[in-house]
Amino acid sequence: SMRDTFKANLAAAREAEARAKEAYDKFMKEMKQAYDEMKTSYEDKQGQLGDNDDDLAAKRSQLVAAQTQLAAAEDFLSKLLDMCAAKKKQYEERVTLRAQEDAALSESISILNSDEAFATFGTVSATSKGVALIQLRRSTIRVHRQHAAVSSGEASAGVRRLRAQAFLQAGQADTNGAPLLTRILAMLQANNPFKTVVMEIGKMLGLIEAEEKADVEQKAWCDKEREDTNAAIERATNSIRQLTATISELNTTIHDPSTGLLAQIEATEQSLTENYNSQVTETKDRTEENMAYQKDIANLVEAEALVTKAIEILTKYYAQVAKMLEVSALVQVDKASGKDDPAPPDTWEDIYKGQSAEGGHGAIEMLEFILKESKAEEEKAHSDELASQHSYEDSMQELKDSETTLQETLVNLKETLAEKQKEKKMKEEDLEKTEAEKAALEAYLLKIKPGCDFITGNIDKRKASRVKETASLESARGLLQGSAVYKEAEADAHQESLGECQSICEKSEDHVDCKACLAKTSVPGYCAGHPATTGC
Repeated sequence: SMRDTFKANLAAAREAEARAKEAYDKFMKEMKQAYDEMKTSYEDKQGQLGDNDDDLAAKRSQLVAAQTQLAAAEDFLSKLLDMCAAKKKQYEERVTLRAQEDAALSESISILNSDEAFATFGTVSATSKGVALIQLRRSTIRVHRQHAAVSSGEASAGVRRLRAQAFLQAGQADTNGAPLLTRILAMLQANNPFKTVVMEIGKMLGLIEAEEKADVEQKAWCDKEREDTNAAIERATNSIRQLTATISELNTTIHDPSTGLLAQIEATEQSLTENYNSQVTETKDRTEENMAYQKDIANLVEAEALVTKAIEILTKYYAQVAKMLEVSALVQVDKASGKDDPAPPDTWEDIYKGQSAEGGHGAIEMLEFILKESKAEEEKAHSDELASQHSYEDSMQELKDSETTLQETLVNLKETLAEKQKEKKMKEEDLEKTEAEKAALEAYLLKIKPGCDFITGNIDKRKASRVKETASLESARGLLQGSAVYKEAEADAHQESLGECQSICEKSEDHVDCKACLAKTSVPGYCAGHPATTGC
């Protein structure tokens, strides 16, 4: 019934809704778990920014001071005693100045040649260019993505009986032994009273009429049932065809390997996974790059401090040397004379300038160059870090936007899948029910086919037989009712029916006396109710 269908549809809808909600809750649970894992991973990575150990190794390079050899000439002793004495004195002064210079250089070298200095200079480009102090740092940046009987016996009656029998026998032959004519014929042959036979003929005629009516109704019923049932079968066939096509379309929508909802959901989930992995990878790489940047900056700052300190020491020393040189120059001027002494061998300048000599690659200039390059490297490191951070933030924003779009798409695809699966289940149930209804209709047609085929194929023949049968019965009844015996029997029966009123009604049965007697009432009483009666 329709109520059962509605109840079944409601139950199916509730079941489908429950499955859809379960799928949604499961999806949201997985998404929340993934979010929590990503959040935890992000926080852990942030906490590791400054916790890694420094494993940067640098090679030591030693600055070997050149050995200075002093040579003294021994010739011209006699003539050059004074000059030798002066040179001796100059030599002694030079040894003193060299010793002081060595001490200042040794102090600067001890600062630059310490383990801290080597660990620091090894990360600074400026200190590894041209001076062989530190190895250049390399960094790699990577970017990762639904029916009677008694007799009489007079001659007249016998003749009429025989004529009726002959008539009925003829009608029986015309109707192929109709059972009703056979029955009446049997009663006549058994010498049953005419009245009984006539009554039986009346019954037979009533049966024939009823049979006629039943045949007509039966044929009309068969025609209507077959027409209605065939129409219902055609509707069911069309419905089955449509349901089958719809189910096929839904199967394609859900299971197509390229465009089906399941395939789209799988692809979207894969894209989400790749998006997540890209975020993790880029965050990891950015963290590593930032840590390297922090170490690099720390090393550059420390290197700049060390170099600045060394420059201060040397600057202070050479300032002292300059003063001493001024005094020494004055003394030598005083000793000048006009004698023509032999030319002395080339040895060194009379005025000692040390590592500060003009035209040379002085220690202070080298250190100032290193300091300048270190600051330039620091500025470039800051610039590179800022550019890398901006690139990372832009990439992460694109990944986050893509992730949000993919999650929204996934939710929509799963909702559509649930709706299509629910629709497919309802269509399959409708198909199953329609096929069962069609089978029942076809079975019903097979069930009524024998009876309906008989009535449809024989109704005209049966009607013609009943016409002949009716004519035979009516002719026989007319012959029997026209006999004197039948009429006398009818008159006797009528007189018997008057009873005690027979003598009163003998004069006239229409008189009020007869009517009142038969009604067992008084004449005045009868006239009161029937004033038009004769005698009132």
